Amino acid sequence: MPQKLRLAVVGLGRVSKSHLPAVRELADKMELVALVTRDEGKLRQEAEQWEGVKTYTSYDDAVHDPDIDAFLLLLPHHLHAEYSINALRAGKHVLVEKPMAMNVREAEQMVSAAGEKGATLMIGQSRRFFSPVIESIKRVRAKEIGDLININALLLAYMDKPATDWWKDDSKIGGFIIPLWGSHILDYILWAYDKLPLSVYAQGHSNNPNWSGEDEVAISLNFGEGQMANVLMSFNAGTRPADAEGLTGKRIWSTQNSIYERYVIGTNGIIQLKDEYELLVNGEKQDECDRTNANFTRQLEEFADAIREGREPLASGQEIIRVMKVIDACFESIRTHQVVTI
Repeated sequence: MPQKLRLAVVGLGRVSKSHLPAVRELADKMELVALVTRDEGKLRQEAEQWEGVKTYTSYDDAVHDPDIDAFLLLLPHHLHAEYSINALRAGKHVLVEKPMAMNVREAEQMVSAAGEKGATLMIGQSRRFFSPVIESIKRVRAKEIGDLININALLLAYMDKPATDWWKDDSKIGGFIIPLWGSHILDYILWAYDKLPLSVYAQGHSNNPNWSGEDEVAISLNFGEGQMANVLMSFNAGTRPADAEGLTGKRIWSTQNSIYERYVIGTNGIIQLKDEYELLVNGEKQDECDRTNANFTRQLEEFADAIREGREPLASGQEIIRVMKVIDACFESIRTHQVVTI
């Protein structure tokens, strides 16, 4: 492989606005060689911002381009497995947005394809890459608060309408709040405990006709040996800003208008994360970072470094299979109203 990673970005939807600046920031480690989307208008517009970039409306053509080493896949959830596997089988490295896939069966197929070709597969669990989050895990590993007993996570937010049309379609998104945000929270919990729970119990309901998936969720995880975790998420909470006529405003959720906290409880103290931007240990602030998209740069850098160093990246496909197992169990529990063992 050349010194710089030769990268293709697939998908130019809303999330690309966070990823593409990271590609530019890492110009010393990678080169954007191709953009891929079926939307010719978006393709032309974005290509104008990059010197010498190739453009493809056919993903199959891009996969067979020998000048591409790796793909950054920014696609609807139901395409994650298919597009990842196609690239991996062609010997390309893949960083795919979260959630990893629609279910654990697809996730296992992705990992198998990567293993067959010796390719790197990383999942875009981007919210791992804020410094307070990374520091919190270091302190958990160092047993600064003793042994873990419980992790409680709370997300209270308000979303009136989906940010993109495919979020309305359960066959493309695979639910709603669980894949959109629960995938981040569950990933953090499993990362902290570094193991799967023994069982999962979940309740979920949909209250908004603008989508079919769940927007109110309660999840309880039992890790055994007195260890547990609880997740409460709502897309029906938070301030509803008034418009010019004083009527309730319509808004797509943003972290600026929500409550998002995690409490990591140990036998000898407590760690608190306020969003991903502030870390407190036993009530005292230990770390804080700006509200920027720097996490996407750190994530992409980890991908490039892992490929160059021939190692598994943080949030590798093999690791994130655990998240998919828990997500599958959540939906089974919601459907059956039963505790699900893993």
